[in-house]
Amino acid sequence: MKKLIILLLFIPLVSFGQNDFRKMFWGESKETLKEKYSDVIFIPENSTGLESLTHFDNAVGLPASITYMFLNNKLIGGAYTFNPLGFKGGDDKLKDFNSVSLRLNDKYEMERNDTWFKDTYKDSPNNLGDAINLGDVVLSEMGRKDDGKVMIAHTLNKETHTLGFIIEEGTIGIGKSIDDDI
Repeated sequence: MKKLIILLLFIPLVSFGQNDFRKMFWGESKETLKEKYSDVIFIPENSTGLESLTHFDNAVGLPASITYMFLNNKLIGGAYTFNPLGFKGGDDKLKDFNSVSLRLNDKYEMERNDTWFKDTYKDSPNNLGDAINLGDVVLSEMGRKDDGKVMIAHTLNKETHTLGFIIEEGTIGIGKSIDDDI
């Protein structure tokens, strides 16, 4: 009996700290988000059945817009757009990308796959910041978490630096929603 009581007390403590995206769990509603962040003003957007609520804050020490994505009023994904209002040079963008990448790779197996549009700086790693500024390259890495049920995408291009998480059901639902619109 004593073991059962300890187990019942331990389970909520373990579950309490394991949110899927910030304070939210996959499948929770927009209303739940607004309850958990009652002091935050969200900017709503609706596109092809996908609803998103965005606010501005810091994430991993960087200013970011934080977006929660809902399909049929269920949380299916979340994204960070780092330095959304800042104007940084390529070297600073690269430094931020590498900082986030290091944290991701400490937790998940991320696969790097950069896309080069021009080979001008391809063999000059010291000029990668310039290549980013010119739009010659997009840095990207992909990974999965929760036994592959959640896809992680981290990208940096000339204009944006983003980190997104989406559950498998979310990608299927968005694809279906887009197909229905065609």
